[in-house]
Amino acid sequence: MINKPLPTTYGNGLKFDKTLASNLQASLTRIKNKKASLFYIDGGVGEGKTTLGVECAMFLAKEQGQPFNIKEQVRQGGSDFLKGMDWCVANNRNVIVYDEAGDFNTRASLTFFNQSMNRVFETYRALGIVVILCLPSFADVDTSLMKKLISRYLIHCYNRNNNYGNYSVYSLWRMWYLKNKFKKLTVPTDAFKLVTPNFRGHFKDLDKVDSEALEVHSMKGKKDIIKKGMLAEKGLIDIKTIGRKTGYSVETIRRYINKNKLKGEKNGATLYFHKEVVEQIIQTKQNKGSVS
Repeated sequence: MINKPLPTTYGNGLKFDKTLASNLQASLTRIKNKKASLFYIDGGVGEGKTTLGVECAMFLAKEQGQPFNIKEQVRQGGSDFLKGMDWCVANNRNVIVYDEAGDFNTRASLTFFNQSMNRVFETYRALGIVVILCLPSFADVDTSLMKKLISRYLIHCYNRNNNYGNYSVYSLWRMWYLKNKFKKLTVPTDAFKLVTPNFRGHFKDLDKVDSEALEVHSMKGKKDIIKKGMLAEKGLIDIKTIGRKTGYSVETIRRYINKNKLKGEKNGATLYFHKEVVEQIIQTKQNKGSVS
């Protein structure tokens, strides 16, 4: 007996059901009306949140007659995400995926993320970009974007198997109830057992070519984040960061480093210096009035 290969899409020709598709189309209506639009996709490791995020983004791009570029429109880490937003603006693209990729490993990074999201929507709201945020747990996001009606809904991924993944979708109204449950429960994910979703569905894997491209891109992003974490652990920062922290131009910082013969550590093509140099420069400025 020959086993037939499983179909790569559902009867509607999509990787997910038509109810989710109609909700995604509502996101496009919002940005056409100059309203901000963000939705979350959360779930544990291996549950397919990034896969579903890319599938949703591809659908949104296609609905607008746009191509979708995995390398440019799937971003990891706070600064990388902001670069992606700029790329979308410059290239007239209206959807971006932020895959947290380990960016939430500390309370400080989570705080930075929440602040950045608020700044992003203050800056980019009128430009009409749908943001898809993939993260391990919706419990970690603060409620400021919900209060501003920027967050629209949550897709929770769970119990993925070799053939398909499962998801539950929660409206903004129900997201508030989830937030309330998270605070009271010892195991935050139990909240999904106590709040009924608006609807449930299944999703299939990406096509092989897209899946492989996403895997290569995700691995590179994770390696970059690990590298940045190792540099931070050593207390190393680059010249641009030194300039930003001291208020001087990159050229001025370079002259200071050369004049004082400061030794750095090279990583790739970038030279890094210990963060103490920031204090040295500030002290020099206070004592001499200038670092030149």
